[in-house]
Formats: sequence, structure tokens, C-alpha cells
Amino acid sequence: MEDYKLNDKDIRKIIYDSFSGNKDESRILEEFPMGDSRADMLLVTKTKLIGLEIKSDRDSFVRLERQIRDYEKFFDTNYLVVGTYHVEEALRTVPSHWGIYEVYETEDGSYIMELVRSASMTLKDNTEEKLYLLWRNELMRIVRDYRLAKGNLQRKDKMISKIVRGLTVPVIQSEICSALLSREYRE
Repeated sequence: MEDYKLNDKDIRKIIYDSFSGNKDESRILEEFPMGDSRADMLLVTKTKLIGLEIKSDRDSFVRLERQIRDYEKFFDTNYLVVGTYHVEEALRTVPSHWGIYEVYETEDGSYIMELVRSASMTLKDNTEEKLYLLWRNELMRIVRDYRLAKGNLQRKDKMISKIVRGLTVPVIQSEICSALLSREYRE
């Protein structure tokens, strides 16, 4: 299968197989809205948000620079997940604090995801930006639980301001992860 190129669907399946676990411990969210963009996949754990940008063998790196900026605004660590075709370009292109996974098909037809480079934490404090990932009702619950305001705040920016001023970064991080782990989506 030398001319076969790994596609997005193949890569998503192996990511699910590799990272799916107990819903209380971790969760994968696809096409997750982040500002004006969408993350291919977001892995939420109890303690952090991990962005997974997929570049299959059929994709190009044309938008990658903008995507990197967007991912870094909202997530704690980030990985580029690529087919073998893009490994060298990924090593040259993505910042050194981004991790890289390679997905490839073995001779027996199964897929392997192999860590090429580990990720380190995003270089800036993005706590406030991450709060914008939450829905209004999730923010309001945090404001109420910690008694950060009297009455009902309507605007997200006001709620976020109260949370940032009233709670420590580790508490905020825990609340963000908890909200995303327990979020219910309508089918």
C-alpha cells in the first residue's frame, strides 16, 4: 500500500483508541470551538486541557501557523498528530514545546500512534482565555458556588472577571476541567 495516504478518519480512530478512558477521568471532544476556530480534538482530563491538531497525509500545513496561535490561547499542552508523510515537516514547523505523534499503518493493517516528541506546558498563562470555553451556565455555577457575586450576572465577561479576581489559578483550572468533563451535549 505504498501510495495509500492516511486520512483524518483513520487518525481520529487511533486517537480514540489510545486516549478513551473512564468518562470521569478523561474525555475527548471533537471539533471543539475555541474563539473563532475549532480544535480538531480536545482531550480533557481532571487537571488539564490537551489540544490535538490532526494533519493527515492528505492535509497541508497552510493554516498551521494560525492554528498554533489559537490552540495556545486555550489549551495547556498541544500535540500535532500526523501521518508519516508529515513527520519531518512537523519537526521543522511546530514550536518546540508542542508534542508530535506519528500515526502509521503496520504491515498487518493495524494502526500505531507513536510519540515523536513530548509536549510541555503552554508558555503563557491562558487561564482567562480558557474560561471563555465554558458556557454561561457553567460560569454562573462557579460564581454561585464560590459566592463571587450577588445576583445574576448576565455577561460572560463579567462572570469571568469575577472568577479571575476571586479564585486561584489551580482552582479555576480544576473547575474548567470539571465543567468540560461533565458537560452534556444534546444528540
